[in-house]
Amino acid sequence: MALPFRLESEETDRLIALSDGVIAIAITLLVLEISVPTVPAGSTTAVVPDLTAEQWPEFVGYVLSFLVIGLYWTLHRRVFVYVEGHDRSVVWLNLLFLLLVAFVPYATSVFVAYPTGFGIAFYAGILSLTGFSLALLWGYVSRERLLEAGLTSRTVEIQAARFLVSPIVFAGSAILAQYNPLLAVLSWGLLVPLNGAFESRLVASVEESVTESENQPQ
Repeated sequence: MALPFRLESEETDRLIALSDGVIAIAITLLVLEISVPTVPAGSTTAVVPDLTAEQWPEFVGYVLSFLVIGLYWTLHRRVFVYVEGHDRSVVWLNLLFLLLVAFVPYATSVFVAYPTGFGIAFYAGILSLTGFSLALLWGYVSRERLLEAGLTSRTVEIQAARFLVSPIVFAGSAILAQYNPLLAVLSWGLLVPLNGAFESRLVASVEESVTESENQPQ
């Protein structure tokens, strides 16, 4: 009979299921935080369109947080696509990531309610910590050789950089928010080209790894 800890190291399905569930709930909570506008006493429902339009910060916060959580989910998925086994440290690092993901809806509410230097810095700080926790998870599994065979060191390094792009941008914007809140928010636009560039490099590296593996003599 296999030892219990060995059985646990081979069971990743429940770890992934828990992660997907927490991330799905966090995304759902984002939209639940958007309140339905209340018609003031003495007014008619004709003011509802204007009241809804005034909620644009909530809609922006929802879309942005949805996209960022979605990005982190795709990166989290990529971790476990390559992981062949795990240990207790992987479990706890994954729980740290989920702890921060579950906190994103609250950070979004703070950002929407107080879109000032503090609100932007607080929101960006939470998103940065969430991304860094995921990068830490990747760094651990790659260092402990828990990844599947065949991945080149260059692919692992590019993937590590890919994990660090978003949290670094958010960390920089959190600092920038203390001096120029608008510029801090605009800096989030860097996420699209930077993530796209590293994704392209990663795809090219993976294709090279597959080609090298196929060309090796049997």
